Amino acid sequence: MSTDAHVFITRPHSKERPDPFGQAIEALSTPNVHVHAESLELTRTTVSDEECKRFADDLMTYAATGSCGWILFTSARTIRVCAHRIENFVDYMKCVHERGARIGVVGPATAKALKALGIDVDLQSEGSGEDLANAVVAFDRERSVQTREVLLPQSAIARVQLRQILSEASYPVRHYPVYTTVTIAPRYSLELARMCSSTYVAATVITAPSSARALKDVAPYLFPHIPVIVLGQASATTMAEIAPEAQVIVADHPTPDAVADCIKRILETHAGHSPQKGI
Repeated sequence: MSTDAHVFITRPHSKERPDPFGQAIEALSTPNVHVHAESLELTRTTVSDEECKRFADDLMTYAATGSCGWILFTSARTIRVCAHRIENFVDYMKCVHERGARIGVVGPATAKALKALGIDVDLQSEGSGEDLANAVVAFDRERSVQTREVLLPQSAIARVQLRQILSEASYPVRHYPVYTTVTIAPRYSLELARMCSSTYVAATVITAPSSARALKDVAPYLFPHIPVIVLGQASATTMAEIAPEAQVIVADHPTPDAVADCIKRILETHAGHSPQKGI
């Protein structure tokens, strides 16, 4: 390449606190690829202790009664919030699971977060919350299982389709907005704008739907000129809703190596050409 390439990621990444996605991109054999993360720390997680307590109280109840049908998780962040804020969360989950509740998740990252706590997963869907809802309905119908209560801890700004599909299929859903994500202005928003106008920005990597919405709020000038790489269908759906003009690339897998492969293909496309500076 005749000039440096720059990649933005919406996750903290630095020499002191390296992020796996940033490391994978920086490890590309193509020289002079720079990862910028601190400029795009777009969201802050705000936890609702009241909703965490509601969820914990219901977990204790169902651990005793065994009348819960499903506990569903749509993100690894939800699991981290619950594990951090709910005392004995793992014990409650294991007990409810042993009493017959099924555990369903969206995507491998969410499953991995539970498995790291020693909690098994009964159903893993790919893509979105809607996919998980349809998978739950199909799972129970195949086994002629009567619908029972669903516990659903989530972000307060999560898409409503999962709940709607389950409710329409006669599942009682207890929803717990245990946290929300608040958009914050990038620390170096002016520097970000200057960089976009004067350097070759190969791509922006968005790792969550909340980051997509925040990026649209604070840096709409990134669309449609810079390719956006997302980790899964949920973020792709969000991008289609908020920025239909964006060039969205869905990584083959929600992993650092898969994202790095996307960056590599973008850079190879530009090989032999003079990379365009600015937007």
